[in-house]
Amino acid sequence: MIAKIVSLLILLPITVVLVVFTVINRGDVPVTLDPFGSIPQLTFDAPLSLLLFCALLVGVVLGGVGAFLSQAHHRRASYKRKHEIERLNRESTKREERIRMLEEDRAAAAGGTSSRAMVPVARAA
Repeated sequence: MIAKIVSLLILLPITVVLVVFTVINRGDVPVTLDPFGSIPQLTFDAPLSLLLFCALLVGVVLGGVGAFLSQAHHRRASYKRKHEIERLNRESTKREERIRMLEEDRAAAAGGTSSRAMVPVARAA
């Protein structure tokens, strides 16, 4: 409940500012994609607020891609550690089973029954 109130207190003023900005800057401005001005066909008019929102969106996307690519090393290391932990857990389980079988055999040998210690343990792929 507190998180919703805090997010409302933060997002409501931002929304109001963006709406006011959009209404104030709804006039068209000329945009040229030719830095030398030699090709007039690469000029168009667009609302200033639309241009700024598009620039903001491109910045957010590029920042996200940059963060994703810079964290690739950490994701790869985490993946390797996870699989190493799973392998060690499987190995530990196999060893515990083997110890349990040997203890049962020791108890059976003391009681005079047959032994299973020489039966090979099936290996997992």
